[in-house]
Amino acid sequence: MAEASDFPVTTTPTNPEPSESSSAPSQQTPVCARCSKSSESLKQCLKCHSVSYCDKDCQKAHFKTHKKVCASLAQEYVKANEPKMASRSTASARGARDRGLQKWQFDT
Repeated sequence: MAEASDFPVTTTPTNPEPSESSSAPSQQTPVCARCSKSSESLKQCLKCHSVSYCDKDCQKAHFKTHKKVCASLAQEYVKANEPKMASRSTASARGARDRGLQKWQFDT
C-alpha cells in the first residue's frame, strides 16, 4: 500500500489572478490607440477591427505605425470571424423567376 509521502503534493491557488491573455477583449474597456482616451464612441479600424480611435485625427496620426501590422491582423480577424455571405431572395427560393434583382423598365 502506498503511503502519502510517496506522492508529490501540489497546491493550486483557490483564486488565481487572471492574466491579460486570458481575459476576454469584451471585458476590457476600449481606449484610443493613439491618445489612450476611453470613450463610448470609439470607432474600430475597418480593416482589422483590432484597434479603436476616438476621431479621424487620431486615426490619421497613428496610421504610419498601425499600417505595419494592420494587414496581418485583418487576416487573423477574417479567419476568426467568417464573413457573412449574402443570401438569395425568398422569392427565388419559392420558384418565382427573375424576382431576385429587378431593373425598372420604362416604355419610351
